[in-house]
Amino acid sequence: MSASPALTRRKAPDLVRQALLDATARVIRQEGLAALTVQDVADVAGVSKGALFHHFSSKQALLDATLGAMLDDFEQDLRAHMQRSPASHGCFTRAYVEVTFDHLLQQTEDDDIGLTMANLLEPAMLAHWREWMRGMLAEFPSEASDPRLYTARCAADGYWATAYGRPLDEEERRNALAMAAEAMKLCTPG
Repeated sequence: MSASPALTRRKAPDLVRQALLDATARVIRQEGLAALTVQDVADVAGVSKGALFHHFSSKQALLDATLGAMLDDFEQDLRAHMQRSPASHGCFTRAYVEVTFDHLLQQTEDDDIGLTMANLLEPAMLAHWREWMRGMLAEFPSEASDPRLYTARCAADGYWATAYGRPLDEEERRNALAMAAEAMKLCTPG
């Protein structure tokens, strides 16, 4: 006889926590950050609100953890790209441009929005993003003040802000690839 779902959850708090993070991201994708409720998250995760509050002390704590997890996933992908790149000036920005455009080009569903412009403009999300970017640039200080690299990051951010949240049609894919190539040119010493 198998264990009941409730018993299984009690023995696997990390799984419940991850289910809550995944559910929060799903609700944000489908409804937007402004519509996020803890009841919706609990329902999507298949747990009670009490269980949610056992893992996260507040809606803000849940949101902070979800945003942190999204940025951690992005950073993991970014660092994997940096490891494959020569360790030279611009390696962070090259990886940033590559990962940003890769994410754009891999979208397959309309609800694959993740960090859309509308959601990113929420103050809580902006604060997380800015803090993350400051931390990365502190790790690569020579890239913070290089105008060519700053322009490349802005090009990636700008295209992401206008195209993220839906699959790209063929013309948009060609444009994204062309813009990525131009942004990458800015990452080489001039």
